[in-house]
Amino acid sequence: MQQVVLNIPDKVFMGTDSLWRIAEEAVKYGKRALIVTEANVSDAGIPKRIIKILESKGVSAIVYNNIGPGTTIEAIDEAATLAKIGKAQLVIGVGGLKTMSIARGVALLTASELTSLEFIDGGHPHKVLPMLSVPTASRDPFLFKDKIMLIDNRNRSCRLHSTSDNFPAAVFFEPGLSESIPSETFSFVVMETLMHAIEGYMSTKSNFLSESLFLKAISSVVTTSRQMTDDSADPEIHERASKAGFVTALGLSMAGPGFGTALSMIISAKIKAPRVLISAIVLPVVLEYGIRVCPEKIARIAPILGEVQDELPILARAEKVVEIIRHRIGLKRVQLRLSEFGLKVDDLPSVAEAVRNFDFISQLPSVLTTEDLVLMLKKIL
Repeated sequence: MQQVVLNIPDKVFMGTDSLWRIAEEAVKYGKRALIVTEANVSDAGIPKRIIKILESKGVSAIVYNNIGPGTTIEAIDEAATLAKIGKAQLVIGVGGLKTMSIARGVALLTASELTSLEFIDGGHPHKVLPMLSVPTASRDPFLFKDKIMLIDNRNRSCRLHSTSDNFPAAVFFEPGLSESIPSETFSFVVMETLMHAIEGYMSTKSNFLSESLFLKAISSVVTTSRQMTDDSADPEIHERASKAGFVTALGLSMAGPGFGTALSMIISAKIKAPRVLISAIVLPVVLEYGIRVCPEKIARIAPILGEVQDELPILARAEKVVEIIRHRIGLKRVQLRLSEFGLKVDDLPSVAEAVRNFDFISQLPSVLTTEDLVLMLKKIL
């Protein structure tokens, strides 16, 4: 039997109105909180809602919301300074992957003398603040890992940094929060969740438990995408997407994502483009890679799709699975190219080399060289 190591925060609250439990968790750590969020989430009124809930238990909060598409680690220093001035006793992160990473960085550095640059250059904080996590789109592949994604302001390089086994004390998955995301953007969010689930499923570190979780996530995403064409405002769609994000993150606590996830982070940081759009462009080459290096795994997705004949050879079944996925999530309608965001042919070698610096790339089912990655990128340039 495979060894299974499952690391998750102390508590996970999931479901409608789960956010109402945030005050009873926050008060365990203090009476003053810093909410770290992004501009669009702030505009949607979510932090105000959280502040009102916190006040019901006597917890006051101040908000740092200066996070946007081009934000780098400088935001950690700005938010940590605000936290120190406000004498914050805990940090609450509200938003997507970048915001959660910055919020975790603030929790790590507020009680420390380290700057963000000193931290990413190898410094280790000895005292950290507790953190509560509120993912608004439920698609953070590192939510249950001791890793955060940070963008170096000196060169806009994107890297993963260890939190030294410091995790959020509690995570709150409330499906309704994603209803603030525009419907077009939300469809890309769902595609990115699918990419994370497929890459985790292909990972050599995946085990019987994580594979079950990834297959469940893939099934939920495919169903969600099909429903979105009918009514993207349906709360059930957001509930399915939230569940898919949760089980994918849970699966990724045991396995790693893949080169598609690395590419989306690196390219997004380099050219200041929304990561979800880059993920949608990259997803086709991830699917092609799966057919080429682990067709038997891709073929095993067939039963949850219900449209693939069992008697087909493995390779043909895998190709059929990918064709159905492309059709159901509307991938054929995604006509974007990386060059439209300003990426050039000359940029590809450095992007490909940066991918190989991510430790989870060693968990791919087949080795990818820099040359392999450059060829893949040329297909979507």
